[in-house]
Amino acid sequence: MPGELHIIGQLSHARGFEKDNLFVLWEIVTGTHWEHIEGAEEGQTHVLSGGEDETGAVFAHPIDVHFRTQNIQGWPKLVVHVWHQDGYGRKDFVGYGMAFLPCFTTGFSNEEIEVQTWTPTDDYSSLSCLSRLRQALLGGTPQLRDVDLVHRMENRFTLSSRPAGQIYFNLSLISQHFDRFAVTGV
Repeated sequence: MPGELHIIGQLSHARGFEKDNLFVLWEIVTGTHWEHIEGAEEGQTHVLSGGEDETGAVFAHPIDVHFRTQNIQGWPKLVVHVWHQDGYGRKDFVGYGMAFLPCFTTGFSNEEIEVQTWTPTDDYSSLSCLSRLRQALLGGTPQLRDVDLVHRMENRFTLSSRPAGQIYFNLSLISQHFDRFAVTGV
């Protein structure tokens, strides 16, 4: 019997960003052994007008997705790309982030997951030509040529970056049949 993981909750809020009018592109990335059963594996929040209050910039964007697997390799990760929209409707990149979902055997777990975001700095070897030209002419933030570096471990630690802010998820994780994989929790 395959292991199953159901993820229900929300992309809750953001804190610590220098810009307002943020929106977030999010994705749940899994390994090749994982099968998507139902629900959206990726999405985009609304543009949040205004700045932060005491809880941060509140998105309350719903997430509900279900996976099945025969192999625990490729445990799900949350990946975010944060953007800013200016007064003219133009979007500007703010930061990338990634966090693993907590791993446990069977049952139910409520989790607040903090995704620390970062922005590439002026390490031009990892930027596309278009990003370099855009930054030189219009300003803005550098972007990665290969955005898969955000969730792949190889070569990610060679990047130059600076912190950008935090994205928070409030998720309920429901798992079953992972005890057969000898998962004890992380």
